[in-house]
Amino acid sequence: MPTDSARLHAVFDLAMRIGEGLLTNGAAASEVTATVLRVTSSSGLRNVSVQVTFNEVTISYLADESATPFTRVRSASARVQDFARLAAFEDISHGYLSGDLPLDEARRRAASVPQQSPLYRIPLVVGGFAVMGGAAALFFGAGSLVVVAATLSAGLLIAISELLARWNIPPFYSQVLGGFIAVGGAVSVALIDESVSPSIVVVSCIIVQLAGLSSISAVQDAVTGWYVTAAGRMLEALMLTVGLVVGVRGGLLLADVSGADISVSAAIPLNLTTVVVVIISGLGMGLGYGVGTQVPIRLLWVGALVAAGSGTIAHLLTGVVDRTVAVGVAGFLTGLAATALADRLRAPSLAFVMAGVIPLVPGSRIYRGLLGLGDELSLGVAELLGAAEIAVSIAAGVVLGQLLASRFMPYVRRQGIAYTPAISSPFTTLRRRRLSLGSRRMRRRRGAPVIEPSTMTGEMTALSSAMFEDPSFLEDLEPPSFLEDGAGRRSDHEEPS
Repeated sequence: MPTDSARLHAVFDLAMRIGEGLLTNGAAASEVTATVLRVTSSSGLRNVSVQVTFNEVTISYLADESATPFTRVRSASARVQDFARLAAFEDISHGYLSGDLPLDEARRRAASVPQQSPLYRIPLVVGGFAVMGGAAALFFGAGSLVVVAATLSAGLLIAISELLARWNIPPFYSQVLGGFIAVGGAVSVALIDESVSPSIVVVSCIIVQLAGLSSISAVQDAVTGWYVTAAGRMLEALMLTVGLVVGVRGGLLLADVSGADISVSAAIPLNLTTVVVVIISGLGMGLGYGVGTQVPIRLLWVGALVAAGSGTIAHLLTGVVDRTVAVGVAGFLTGLAATALADRLRAPSLAFVMAGVIPLVPGSRIYRGLLGLGDELSLGVAELLGAAEIAVSIAAGVVLGQLLASRFMPYVRRQGIAYTPAISSPFTTLRRRRLSLGSRRMRRRRGAPVIEPSTMTGEMTALSSAMFEDPSFLEDLEPPSFLEDGAGRRSDHEEPS
């Protein structure tokens, strides 16, 4: 084996903790797999297989054909929205890969991350989502009464969701109760002033409740071939959306009894004033979402700017093209910007992606579909299908932007190791292989991919199988000398260089 038993267990412990931390905090399966493989391969392990499912990470290592496989399985805890922890795990993996963190220190830090206190306390988290709800209402041109009602309703539903989570109540019921609270806020507005648009309260709360769903990561996994994880995440998003639908439909029964009119009002018109409103509300939504999801302070305004930019682009394009196309373009540009910003600022790209898609969530169309289900079934179903089409367009646009940006980033990156692994199809490490970075053939080959070296072993990190479709690349691969003795195995007393 290329390492003694104690070191093997230590490397696997670090890889498993990082993999679980990334998966729990919303990273896509491709990113989790790439990071785990980079940790193991940088430690001198080859022939490592990583399997990531919806709530489980499995790592298996086979030293050679005659050895017993070494396998560890770790179940991920309940998914949370905590980008501070996601950033901490990515910092640890990057520090270990670059050689700045020794193995024992990296393990200690990885074990301490889940035990750390949240960056923002519960009252501030509730306040952040409340601001997000009020900014969403402003985005739709609401007046002061509706903005206040949306702010209070959003804060109340998030506070109740946090309370139910502490009681270990499944999030499905939180969504149901949140939908009921949203309609209750709209009914209160309608009873106070019938001339305003109370439906915006419901739409704003829908956006708040759907903003944290894993639809982006689900589409990313599906597009790149990680179908098991994609299916689990899509089912989770579907069930939580169904819970929201149940809550809103229950609230509409209350509205019918009270006689309040909470029908959907006309869309906000396109002019210079509304563009300014969209920018301000986008900043508010991005900032509130950042505080609510524990985004580090240094990144809050960056996420707010991404949200304002995506909302403005979609708002301007909606006056020219279909809404589905407009949000798809805005999502594509958000994916590009998020990947570039993540590499530049050494931050999780998911934090910027999720902030950027908030103004694009089809909350009003979902609400129109729910209203239509009670009046005309075919109309309601058509509206809900249209909302699903917009959601897929957003996610597909974001993933395409990330894919393209991740392919160009290696050629302009200043640092040797990427902060966030590029989106990729399923892949694994090559057994006992090393890439000679200094070979003349690689230098001559124009446009050859940039390989990220490990400062600990001098060997390659996890690579995409697509890199080896060209057989000429394999000519530059040679077995590392320190892994082999006369019998084809490394001696136990030898240490990796």
